[in-house]
Amino acid sequence: MLQQIPGTWYISSELFNSTWEPGLTLSITSFMTKCMYWSTDRQMWSTDGCQVGERSTPAHTHCLCNHLTLFGSSFFVMPNHVDITRTAELFGTVSQNFVVLSLLCAFFSLYLLTLAWACYADRRSLSRRKITLLEDNHPCAQYNYLISVQTGHRKNAGTTANVTVTLIGSEGQSDTHHLKDPDKPVFERGALDMFVLATPFPLGDMQNLRLQHDNSGGHPSWYVNKVTIQDLQTRHVWYFLCDCWVSSDRGEGMTKKTFNAAKNYEIASFRDIFQNRTSTGFRDEHIWVSIVDPPSQSPFTRVQRVSCCMSLLLCTMAINIAFWNIPENEDSPVVFSIGSLQITWQDIMVGVESGLLMFPINILIITIFRSIRPRIISKPHKSSPEEALKPLLVTIPTILKETEEVISLVRRSQRNKMEKMHSLESLADLCPALNRVHELIHVVQGEAESDFHWVYCSKFLLAALSRLLVCLERLDGKNFPSSQEYIQTLDMTNLLVRQADMVFSSHLAYCPLPVKKKTTPVGCWLPWWCVFLGWFLLLALSGVSTFFTLLYGFYYGRAKSIKWIMSLGLSLFQSIFILQPLKVIGVAVFFALLLKPVAVEESEEIEQVLLEQQDKCRRYCGRDSL
Repeated sequence: MLQQIPGTWYISSELFNSTWEPGLTLSITSFMTKCMYWSTDRQMWSTDGCQVGERSTPAHTHCLCNHLTLFGSSFFVMPNHVDITRTAELFGTVSQNFVVLSLLCAFFSLYLLTLAWACYADRRSLSRRKITLLEDNHPCAQYNYLISVQTGHRKNAGTTANVTVTLIGSEGQSDTHHLKDPDKPVFERGALDMFVLATPFPLGDMQNLRLQHDNSGGHPSWYVNKVTIQDLQTRHVWYFLCDCWVSSDRGEGMTKKTFNAAKNYEIASFRDIFQNRTSTGFRDEHIWVSIVDPPSQSPFTRVQRVSCCMSLLLCTMAINIAFWNIPENEDSPVVFSIGSLQITWQDIMVGVESGLLMFPINILIITIFRSIRPRIISKPHKSSPEEALKPLLVTIPTILKETEEVISLVRRSQRNKMEKMHSLESLADLCPALNRVHELIHVVQGEAESDFHWVYCSKFLLAALSRLLVCLERLDGKNFPSSQEYIQTLDMTNLLVRQADMVFSSHLAYCPLPVKKKTTPVGCWLPWWCVFLGWFLLLALSGVSTFFTLLYGFYYGRAKSIKWIMSLGLSLFQSIFILQPLKVIGVAVFFALLLKPVAVEESEEIEQVLLEQQDKCRRYCGRDSL
């Protein structure tokens, strides 16, 4: 019997007189719909004066209204009804219908195997994620650059050779530094390696980058994709689009190459941004592909990615099976058939609808883990504070070598106006070298206008002279030709320290060092402890999805469960190979059209490395004020 109320109608069950015949099948379809009109007075949809007519079907709504106005219909497809109170009864049929249970067991087995591999890969990646403070940085150098080297993804792109780098700027060039880390391998295929390089003074606008390797090891050939240099004081970034082989037997056959900084039009080109965004998108945004090779600096671990994939898979199965057993449309055309297996257009539409319903859930689950900042735990300083960096035995050759190195570093800038000096071979060369340093201090003192160059240069001289003074004080005067010469050298060094301190304080007063403001990260970042909330939601969603998938599977029976698996396969196929790639490519095109390059993000790990460097400088020169 059809019962009707204003705006809606429903089917009620009522006994009626009939003769029941064996084999007679009675099919009852229930659905909800309503008629509404647009009220111009209230500016909203309303059901007043409208009711659903008896000729309504699941595809069309028959509306009866007592006024003439714009009206429409709302149609909501309810999922298949399953009685939860029959859970024990339905689960008791597992021996007759183990299709869905077997599928879930196979997926969970695959998940556990992949999870074990992901744990191993995450531990391996964590040890290689660190930002390296270069060992050959001079301890007194305090102007820092972050060098990010991206090795290509081509076959055998990684190198076993020892790589060196030289930065060339408009105001000078750095010393040649070895890019290596004793705690991890560097320059592996597809890896992003980050190094902190320190100089005594700012190099100005970065113009060139010189890379070279010694062609050693079993696989010395190296394919460099891109190098990014960031001034950690001014946050300015330079891009070097290398994209070539540094090799003796590949490409141009050169193991030493100089690259020019990319121009603005090269950085903002559609091709470059699209390629970078697409590569980053498939390695990070495509949840299924990113399990294999996620970005090395991403806080979204492989374990979390695998678990999110499993949760999404279970949720897809639950949504798919809940809307599966709808009335079959006999007029639905068969798209293709393999033997007795037939796939109709209705089957494809079920897969499409399930995939579209999963899209927002996909973004929600992944965003939770992606938006959690990793917990950074401060590393305790190593014991043996001073002896770890100072030589156990101070000798005359040590003093001469360190003094020669200081002069060699500061003369790399033309602004310091220092000529090339011969190597220091004996104590007789020490006093002329100190006189050269004295002249440089006068040059710095005579500069009326203060800038970062003079601040950092005077700071470097102060730290280096303080180190020299400590070494001379520890050195016995018997190593000098006479005690008078020893005292004279000691007094001269003490005088230079006081002058360098005065010059540094003077320039620092007029040009303070940049204050490292606590920058607000781009986007909405969650505190580290939200990872527990993310895992709770993930496990809860997975558990609920598994329960309802099994419940519906037992409710449908074996035959319909097998047919449902075919629709599930179509849904997974379109999610992995259609929806996810389209999302990645769409985002890449969007940013490329906006001409927005990949940003260089701030990192708390960089701050820890800089604190480690400052502590190293204090212990090296013996001054806490630096």
